[in-house]
Amino acid sequence: MYCKTPWRSGFNRLKGQKAGRSRHTIRILQTDLHCSNMPVYKLRYFNNPRRGRAELARLILHQAGVEFEDIRFPHSEWPAIKPSTPFGQVPVLEVDGQVLAQSNTIARYLARKYGLAGKNDWEQALADMYADNINDLLNAAVPPFMEKDPVKQKEMYEKFMAETIANHVVLIEKQLKKNNTGYLVGNDLTWADLAYYAYFSDFLEVKFGSAFLKDAPLLKALIDRVKALPNIKKWTEFRNSKYPEEN
Repeated sequence: MYCKTPWRSGFNRLKGQKAGRSRHTIRILQTDLHCSNMPVYKLRYFNNPRRGRAELARLILHQAGVEFEDIRFPHSEWPAIKPSTPFGQVPVLEVDGQVLAQSNTIARYLARKYGLAGKNDWEQALADMYADNINDLLNAAVPPFMEKDPVKQKEMYEKFMAETIANHVVLIEKQLKKNNTGYLVGNDLTWADLAYYAYFSDFLEVKFGSAFLKDAPLLKALIDRVKALPNIKKWTEFRNSKYPEEN
């Protein structure tokens, strides 16, 4: 049982955070309906990239209308923060003082808690499967992302798009056709849909354009459907204006 309410229009900077500083802590507000048993969430990640591996958790929380603190810090502070994390990695989610690591674990926990994990055990397993696919694709993008030589990086990204992404798009289009509901799992939104939106639109489309979707009308329709969700639209518009993309 949880209190699910649409959040208020507004993003408040916490006291003590001055404009122009590199560290940002944004509290996302709920409606005036008070939920006394709601946990206190603090999500911590780098301030660059503005999305990265914490973004799926943010999308789940925003779609569910759940208040949380979005704490972003510069890379220069990472050496001091790293020892306090369970495995020397971010993102980490603090829940009433307890800390959870690993991006997919965080997202899965939130999806199950707020009704976005699937309606039964089988749907939950399918949603996990799709989310794990996205994790594989994120890992596959790391080598070109880390490459410093711009010419070599361009070649690596071109190969990544032509092979890894093109092949996956064909496969996911077949799965969407098989499910035949407009969603990846069942007949309603799950965190798997949010994960595919975050990766294919919020990352690939932004970086490479949408040509890779020209033969994937069902995936394109899914991305557009998620993009148009009121809470997702409100969040991404705020995020894109608040946090400039640096990488």
